[in-house]
Amino acid sequence: MSAMLPALLAVSGESGVLPPAFKVVIDTTLAVTGLPATIGGFTIAVVLMLVLRTILLGLALTYAGFSIANVSTRLREDLLNAMFDTKWRYFVDHRAGRIANTISVDATRAGHAYLESAKFVSAVIQGIGYLAFAMMASFKFAVAGGIAGAIIVLGMGKLIAVSRRAGKRQTKSTSQLVTLVADALNNIKPIKSMARTVPFIAMFAANLQALNKSIKLQVLSNQGLDRGNDILVAVMIGAGFFLAVGVWEITLASVTVVGIIAYQSISVVRRLQRFLQRGAELEASYHAVHEMSAKLTREAERAGGAQDITLDDGCAFDHVTFAHEDRPTVENVSLFIPSGKITVLQGPSGAGKTTIVDLLLGLHEPASGHIMVDNRPLDQLSLKAWRSHIGYVPQELSLLHASLRDNIALGNTALTDEDITEALRLADAEDFVNSLPDGLDSNAGEMGGRLSGGQRQRIALARALVGRPKLLILDEVTSALDPETEASICSNALDLAGEFTIIAITHRPAWSKIADRLYKVDNGSATEIRATGKRRRRSAETPAHG
Repeated sequence: MSAMLPALLAVSGESGVLPPAFKVVIDTTLAVTGLPATIGGFTIAVVLMLVLRTILLGLALTYAGFSIANVSTRLREDLLNAMFDTKWRYFVDHRAGRIANTISVDATRAGHAYLESAKFVSAVIQGIGYLAFAMMASFKFAVAGGIAGAIIVLGMGKLIAVSRRAGKRQTKSTSQLVTLVADALNNIKPIKSMARTVPFIAMFAANLQALNKSIKLQVLSNQGLDRGNDILVAVMIGAGFFLAVGVWEITLASVTVVGIIAYQSISVVRRLQRFLQRGAELEASYHAVHEMSAKLTREAERAGGAQDITLDDGCAFDHVTFAHEDRPTVENVSLFIPSGKITVLQGPSGAGKTTIVDLLLGLHEPASGHIMVDNRPLDQLSLKAWRSHIGYVPQELSLLHASLRDNIALGNTALTDEDITEALRLADAEDFVNSLPDGLDSNAGEMGGRLSGGQRQRIALARALVGRPKLLILDEVTSALDPETEASICSNALDLAGEFTIIAITHRPAWSKIADRLYKVDNGSATEIRATGKRRRRSAETPAHG
């Protein structure tokens, strides 16, 4: 309408009622396009411009959509990289559900915040264009429109502040809710088994109410902005019409043209507020992503160090002490782990066995003392390079909700099915995997729930062995296995000891009987019980039943 009306007035001989600047624009358009000054000519010009506008708008929105995907993806990549580079202590002290929420929910909302920002900039440019046309049509109307827009912005500004506060509350409540749900899913079996569902659900009540309140607050602010804008626009239109016709005595044709432009200008102001309000709602998620990324980056592990790592001699602890929250968990420990042999750490729960291994893995840094790898300080080696030579089976097993193949390979596409099958053989898991209907394609279930405890341990052992590591760390790897299976794995361990350096944390006697070095760990200290220069070999049955 705003494009056609001046043209219709011009070709109908009523161009005298138009502002002179409009006549210049129309004449210039005719000269450039070569179209005749007829209704047909102007109709063609307007249709072509509308088609061009549609094409450009489609391209712009497509670019904006791709930008959202790219922004969200880059934010997630940065978070994931920062997460995997973060010190182990961070994951011990913080809830993992918050990171999961930031990567999934907040990163998506941050991408949409970027889109609202882009829309805001687009509306500003559009508003400048309408302001230029308004100035051409009527300086008085342009000033009046500017005042009207300022009134609308000031009148609705508080509602945008309300939206910003509601967005912050929603982001916080959503993060807490996702964290609680993650905790609940990780503990769903004991919760259901002991009929604790009702009190556990009650833990969610306060968080759900806070989330409900923030959403309702957003709804009220959105409706207040929309309805308030409608009322203010109606008042502005009425006042503008009265001033134009009753006070300034502008012709009705001119009022119509200028009125259309003025209404479009006010509409731009309304869109600006809408984009600003939506951006304010999503702003908290955008900041949450960057705050989480910055926090993880501040807790990053050291990245440098030597890459050329060998394990020809062994690993040594030299008077190593480590404290957690000012409580020593490992104190003045000195021990040696010879290359190509089996070293066993035994002791009661909480004695410090796993902490010793965590220190060797570089997950913790000693408060004093030194850890040496082939007579080179661990803190001078690249942690990533060192860990690439380690196969690790943790005590607390948690498999991926994926196929057994994916659980063993852990994303390493260089591994073949032959590599995986060999690892299954070494872990004494080949027979049970082959007995499954889908074999390696069988799904392990959530946290490995479709497998028995012993089957999970064997899959975890195969996962550690598939990379042919130099150092194999087994934390209670046979605790859920029957004596016969344990005997088979111990026998395999004896065969592997010449190729791998093995550290076993266990309380089972089968391992103490095949150990080349045996340490008793108690109250954070380690005492050597046995040290042999030659690796022992026993039958598979002897250590299991001895």
